[in-house]
Amino acid sequence: MTLALATRIGTGYLMATALAVALALALTPVFHDGSPEYPAWRVLNWFMAAGVVAIVAVNGWRYRGAGGAGGAGGAGGAGGDGAAAVDSLRAALAFYGSIALAMLFFWGWFWTLNPDSETGAAVTSHLVYFPVMDVLYVALALSSGRWLWRKASGPRT
Repeated sequence: MTLALATRIGTGYLMATALAVALALALTPVFHDGSPEYPAWRVLNWFMAAGVVAIVAVNGWRYRGAGGAGGAGGAGGAGGDGAAAVDSLRAALAFYGSIALAMLFFWGWFWTLNPDSETGAAVTSHLVYFPVMDVLYVALALSSGRWLWRKASGPRT
């Protein structure tokens, strides 16, 4: 399998999970029965977990290529031209945002996997916590997928 094909598959996965999370987030109030169980999210969280790992990997690759963390390319933060500095800033924001997403997602997901976790205040706090995290997932998955698609297409002319 070529690198271009692998990046296209990764892009498709990120875009599909972003769409699924966005639809589930928007439609949960419509189909949810009011119980503390969310069966659709229990399944979707497994796909999101793989997506979060992919988002961190893609944005780590992007950040390193833009000169972050001692990478070879890009502006490296300072002293570059305007376009390279903007690309470096975008890569840094995407990378650190993906790290924040991974921390939030896995903390929240492992919390819900605990059978004693869904009681009282925890359920109420999850009404705010998970929608915010889901929006962050959708934004980063779409952004990472778009960047990955362009990367697979080769240099733009």
